[in-house]
Amino acid sequence: MILLIRFILISLIIYLIVRSFRMFNLSRNETQQQRSGAEDNNVKGKKVSKEVGEYIDYEEVDDEK
Repeated sequence: MILLIRFILISLIIYLIVRSFRMFNLSRNETQQQRSGAEDNNVKGKKVSKEVGEYIDYEEVDDEK
């Protein structure tokens, strides 16, 4: 009887450890996929059409009165 309880407890501990490692790897893979998806969106989103024009620096002009 004691051996059966010991076997069940050891099996439960091993199961919980394996499950935690599996969940950790799944969450890490999801974050890597989200990062790669965000990088792909940034590359695609930075295209500017030729109709927009040039970038002009803003200079503040002092009014002399």
